[in-house]
Amino acid sequence: MQRMWIVIAGVVVVALVLAGGGYWWLGHSHKHQVAAGARPHLIGALGDTATALDTAAPEQDKICSASLTRALDFGAVPPGTRLANSEAQAGQPEGRFTCEAIGAEGKYTLSIDTSCPNSEAKTCFSLDSIRREDGIFVYQREM
Repeated sequence: MQRMWIVIAGVVVVALVLAGGGYWWLGHSHKHQVAAGARPHLIGALGDTATALDTAAPEQDKICSASLTRALDFGAVPPGTRLANSEAQAGQPEGRFTCEAIGAEGKYTLSIDTSCPNSEAKTCFSLDSIRREDGIFVYQREM
């Protein structure tokens, strides 16, 4: 009789361990999938619905806000990220600008290109890249 109780207790313990392990494994996998879906990996691609170049660049005083809006739409920066300064800094070559943004995970540098490929016009507008303060690119337009 005592031997039967030991066998039953052993089966119950094994069942609980398997059920707990299965629950943890499935729950852990689900959290990873949710996190990946919430912030897509965008290096080298804009996604299916994004437009790389617009036909008209915004006024220079609106370049940073337009770029941050695009970065938020792409999911390349976390929600709640805001501009550190609304003024775009001109860069080299001509037609390139940078903007600084601050989010919950740190600072970001948004690089913008207003030059149009194969044209002298400076009317295009594209978010070229987004780099975190540690130097890692979280978004980069495919060339």
